[in-house]
Amino acid sequence: MTTTGRFQNAIHSDSFAPLRRLAILAIALFVVVSSTGCGMLSRSFGGNKVTAADESLLQSRRSPSQISPKTARVLPKPEFGVTPEVQAELDRFMTAERGTVMRVLDDNAQRYHLTKKVFEGQGVPTELLSVAAVESGFNPTAKSPAGARGMWQFMKSTARLYGLKVGLTTDERLDPDLSTMAAAKHLRDLFNNFNDWHLALAAYNAGPGAVNRVVAANGERDFWGLSRAGALPRETRNFVPRVIALSLIFNDPKRYGFDGVKAIG
Repeated sequence: MTTTGRFQNAIHSDSFAPLRRLAILAIALFVVVSSTGCGMLSRSFGGNKVTAADESLLQSRRSPSQISPKTARVLPKPEFGVTPEVQAELDRFMTAERGTVMRVLDDNAQRYHLTKKVFEGQGVPTELLSVAAVESGFNPTAKSPAGARGMWQFMKSTARLYGLKVGLTTDERLDPDLSTMAAAKHLRDLFNNFNDWHLALAAYNAGPGAVNRVVAANGERDFWGLSRAGALPRETRNFVPRVIALSLIFNDPKRYGFDGVKAIG
């Protein structure tokens, strides 16, 4: 008998019966775990439920929880220009909403710098911190009637997708540090999906599915073109230029009439 034959006989001998049973048990356990361990996250973005098509947007991406300062590439800075829409928001901030902007600048400089460090660590442009100003005025306990919470106004399912605990006794959306980390990862994912900061900001507000449908229906990837055609929701058309206008003010308040106020950009 060959060595191979003796080895095969030994495997099937009674002395190896416990090993066979153990191997069968291990295989069965692997099958059970494999069949139940996937698809357990319910996802939404910006308060919108994510469709099956939206789910596919993230399938090829690195899981947000796997991104760390060591592995995150530095994303390109947004090219924020002063369009007529942005100028209208700048005019509003310099007049009717001047007091609000002053309070945000004066009261949140320290919080801004703390959140800035998080964005820098994640390789996300700090120009986008103005999203929190538009969403909540940097208020970590802000609440909306729609159920969004925290400085970044996360809905529950979006928060859970990015690792935040939301339950009866715990709501990490209200934690400024944890929610800022989640916001940085969320914005990174949106940019990776659209490769354009204007569309990423639109998706933060309206949801990536809504923006993708608008892009597909119009054959247009320029945010301003879509906005001026009325293809995007009104709230989204207002949201993006407001974020841009505040970002410009934060970086150079004196230029926009906020003399004596220290830049926090």
